Amino acid sequence: MRSLIKIVFFAFILVFAISCDSQWDNHIEVNELRGKTLMQVLSEDSQTSTFAAILQKTGYDQLLQGDKMLTVFAPVNSVLANVDQNNLPALKELVRNHIAYAAYTIEKGSFLTDTIVMLNTKKAIADGMKINGNEIVADGFNLSVRNGILHKMNGVIEVRKNIWEYLQSQSGNLQMEFIKKHDRLIMDMEKSIQIGVDAKTGKPLYDTVWLHVNPFLNAYPLHKESANYSYALLPNSVVQRIETKYSKYFNKANALVKDSIVRVEMIKDCILKPVKIDADGRFLSVDGVLMNINKNDIASVYQASNGTVYVLNDADVKIYENKIKTIHIEGEQYANLFSNNSNSWMLRSRQGLSNGLDLCLNSPTVFNTTYKYVNPDTTINVAISRTFYPNSSSNVGNVNNCYAEYRPVMNSVAYKVYWSAYNDYSSHILPVTLSVNNGKTTEMVSTVVTCKFSQKLLFSMPDKPMLTRNPSTGTLTNNFDANTVWTSTRFTAGVREEKQLFRAQVSADAANVGFSMPLINTTSTGESDFFSAFAGNDAFGDKDAMIVPNYGVATIWVANTTERKASNPGMIFIDYIKLVPVVDPNE
Repeated sequence: MRSLIKIVFFAFILVFAISCDSQWDNHIEVNELRGKTLMQVLSEDSQTSTFAAILQKTGYDQLLQGDKMLTVFAPVNSVLANVDQNNLPALKELVRNHIAYAAYTIEKGSFLTDTIVMLNTKKAIADGMKINGNEIVADGFNLSVRNGILHKMNGVIEVRKNIWEYLQSQSGNLQMEFIKKHDRLIMDMEKSIQIGVDAKTGKPLYDTVWLHVNPFLNAYPLHKESANYSYALLPNSVVQRIETKYSKYFNKANALVKDSIVRVEMIKDCILKPVKIDADGRFLSVDGVLMNINKNDIASVYQASNGTVYVLNDADVKIYENKIKTIHIEGEQYANLFSNNSNSWMLRSRQGLSNGLDLCLNSPTVFNTTYKYVNPDTTINVAISRTFYPNSSSNVGNVNNCYAEYRPVMNSVAYKVYWSAYNDYSSHILPVTLSVNNGKTTEMVSTVVTCKFSQKLLFSMPDKPMLTRNPSTGTLTNNFDANTVWTSTRFTAGVREEKQLFRAQVSADAANVGFSMPLINTTSTGESDFFSAFAGNDAFGDKDAMIVPNYGVATIWVANTTERKASNPGMIFIDYIKLVPVVDPNE
């Protein structure tokens, strides 16, 4: 028994000793690596000697002997056998695609990041123990040295094109050719050096340094390695088909300008937010337009260095509330404000309003109404007139046609127009006591006067002169139509309302000419016909919808001076304006 115990004990001691020797050997090896640079380790390792030679040939051996922290993904000799050792530019690109700044290590079978940025700024995809699909050597990773980390690779990491480089490889593609033709050379004023003066003109002469610029790529940087997009590359026939759908919504007087705008819109809608398309669906562009793509229409997929290119056989873009959307303008999103008193405009914070804010003009509003007194012997209509201020009688705007200006981009389509306003001032719901003489006695009666107010909306169309106000008289010019103006039924204090606007006739009274005041209906039966509506159709549409003939920036004014001029032009409240395009829901 004692002999058996001795045997077991000595066996344990032997295993422990062997284990300690192995750990000590590893400890010595690790310490030896940590004392060396990346370049030393690569040169001394028989598996990476070819890559070390390439580093020396390209001059990058100096970088790997320095103090900067680097991660090197070194291809083993066997996978470099077919690399042309005499093509120096290609060798440099190979090297720059296998070195990254900072330390990237593997933990529990994968990197801590999904992407690794190499020296050439290309992003490589890290997936488990693979870089861009290339396996890392099982016993050759996380080798920690003095100036970084070394991973041995069983493959050469492909230098992937970015999306713009890939598009340029697609000869004859309309999308690529259109972007390419926007390339420009401009002078770099900072780097260009003056070398003299032209004797004839007196202008400076420069040793000019030129910059390549492309306005489209500046806005949508498909060429930048730091970007990340998915791109839908369409056949020319599909591009042209979708552009035909777009065309009527981007009308311009100049056909070439129109065609250029349509092409830009088409290409923008092909730049998608990063997405993996593995099923039928609608996929969102960076500008918020959905593209319909069926999985079976994907001809091929290219994994670019800054995203993914889906080469498609077909796709589509729906128009209704997708390419052409309702335009929602918050009251506080004004471009300009006018009043004779800048303090009369108030940006108010209110719960329940769109975006929690609205815009209000403190301007006196005279509201006239009648109280109907009835007793068994008589009926008397008592006239009541009250003046209301949103804030107080100080800091008021009291000149004609104070306005808030907005500049939406509008498509060439008919729009229905809505706005929302909320006069929440409790003082505008006013208890009053009236003295009524009924012919026999004078009776005191109580009632409540609830303020009603009106405002108007003026348009100048895209590519037309902008709205203007005469500073001396307050008269207006360049409204889309001199004879009509947009307004709605009047708003009531205490009620938050969204109202559809309609075209109203403009007052032709000599005293009102030029002020674009909606015509008050003298035979009105109530609020619904308080103003006289436009009847019929013309080039600008009808009573309920306004036709915008050209695409571009329109100018909108929300103004007062609807019922009265001079010192009581009226208050304004703007929660939001909504421009709803009239488009077939099936389109």
